[in-house]
Amino acid sequence: MSAHALPPSALEKLSILAGHWHGERAGAVIDEMWLAPAGGVAQGTVRLVRQDAVGTIELIIVAAEADRVVMRYNHFYSNCRTREPDGPIELTLSKADKHELVFSNLAHPPRHASEMGYRLTAPDALSSWVIAIEDGGKLSQHDFDFTRVC
Repeated sequence: MSAHALPPSALEKLSILAGHWHGERAGAVIDEMWLAPAGGVAQGTVRLVRQDAVGTIELIIVAAEADRVVMRYNHFYSNCRTREPDGPIELTLSKADKHELVFSNLAHPPRHASEMGYRLTAPDALSSWVIAIEDGGKLSQHDFDFTRVC
């Protein structure tokens, strides 16, 4: 399937993510929080804790631009230094409906992730996935299930 960019008006579809989502995966506790779109931007943050130590902190900004909706995100260390030395990872909204959002990496070659998605499976249940690009170009899919906290 060929991914294409959706228009800036599609940003409003991100309102399905608004709230605090909580999940567990492989012994880690994951909290993902989203602010609804406002001013042309939706914002998310992720914290993964395993064995009382922070494994991942992530800041996600999704913005309506002239011809598309773009997600940019970085991973951070607990001292606020970014893990990505070459700037944020960028994905473009390629599918959006009332239950599902898909962001695709349209860069050639893609870096870090080829796809990220969110699917509401019930009013208070969210599944997400990322198809990561590992060293050597190998793809691996990571799935997450969340329950809405508020």
